Amino acid sequence: MNYFNYFTEIEDHFARRRGKHLLLSPMDWGLIASWRDSGVPLQVALRGIDIAMDGFLARKRRGTSRVNSLCYCHDSVMAEYAGYLESHVGESDAEAPAVPPGHEAGSEAPDEPGKREILGLISARILEIKALCAKQSFSGSTLEGIERVLARLEEIMRNLETEIRIDSEPIERDLGMIDELLVAELRGIVSPEEAAEWEKDAKKELRVYKKRLPAETYQKILDNFMRGKIHRKFNVGELSLFHL
Repeated sequence: MNYFNYFTEIEDHFARRRGKHLLLSPMDWGLIASWRDSGVPLQVALRGIDIAMDGFLARKRRGTSRVNSLCYCHDSVMAEYAGYLESHVGESDAEAPAVPPGHEAGSEAPDEPGKREILGLISARILEIKALCAKQSFSGSTLEGIERVLARLEEIMRNLETEIRIDSEPIERDLGMIDELLVAELRGIVSPEEAAEWEKDAKKELRVYKKRLPAETYQKILDNFMRGKIHRKFNVGELSLFHL
C-alpha cells in the first residue's frame, strides 16, 4: 500500500463514484486516517466504497440527493476488511502477497516525497514555530515542550542531510509523535471556553458519524478535528509528509 497515495486515491475514487467532485471535510479525512491506521489496504477500501455506492445507486430514486459524506461507506469498507482478514488467516510469510516494486523497505516509491521536499517541509515548520515563539511569550513547562519540539525537528534535519536513501514512513511516524507533543503543549494554553466551543462545533458536525462509527473511530475523528483547530489558531502547519 502506497502510504502517500492512500488519502488522494480514496478522495478521487469517492468523487468519481458519487458523480460530482466533493471536497472532503476534516471529518472525512479523519475517517480515512482511521482506516489507514487500522491497516485497511487501499484496494480493500476502494472496493468497500464501490459496494456502498452500488447499493446507494440501486436504491436511488429520481430527485434523491447524492452521498455527501464518506461515512456512508464506512460499514462496507470495514465489512470488506473483515473478509480480507479472514481470507488471509493461516497464510505464511511465503504465501503473503508480494510487496509491489518500489515499496521495499528503504526505497522511495515514485509518488513519495524526496529528501529536498521533506527538508523543506520541516524547515518551514521550524520557522513557523519560531515565529509563534516571537509573537507569544511561552514560559515554564510549555516553553520546555516547545524547545523539545524544535530540538527534535532540527535533529531530524541534521540526520536527513547525511542520508542518501530516504525511507519516508519512519520519518512520518517521528513527525506524528512530535506533532502530538506540539499540539499537547499548545492546547494547554487555549482557554477552556474556546476549547469547549471547538468541541461543541465538532460534535455538531460529527452527528452523522456518531451513530455509524465505533466509539474508538469516532473519538479519533474528533481528536483530529481538535488538532486541526489548534494548528490553525497558532498558524503552525501539521507535521506530516502528507501535506507535501
